[in-house]
Amino acid sequence: MSGLLSIATWDLGAGESTALSFALKNPSYRAMVDDTAARRCAQTLGISTLGTGGAIVLAKQRGLIESVGNRLQLLRDSGLWLSEEVFNLLKQKADEGA
Repeated sequence: MSGLLSIATWDLGAGESTALSFALKNPSYRAMVDDTAARRCAQTLGISTLGTGGAIVLAKQRGLIESVGNRLQLLRDSGLWLSEEVFNLLKQKADEGA
């Protein structure tokens, strides 16, 4: 239970706290979080994570989508801030160049 108490001390949002608590109790799962504080908390507690960009790359690798770049641009267009460096890194991971 000390891990769950540790998550509470990070003062994360309800969604991040729930995702991390679930992954802590179920180590075969990864917590899907993008928030920097939530990722730091997960790293501290040894919780595996996957971000939105990683999920999009994984979807392409599994043949569920055709283009990572197009999906990332849709996220940007809807208001998600994504640096050009991360945008290009994710495209490279999906073999779409930079």
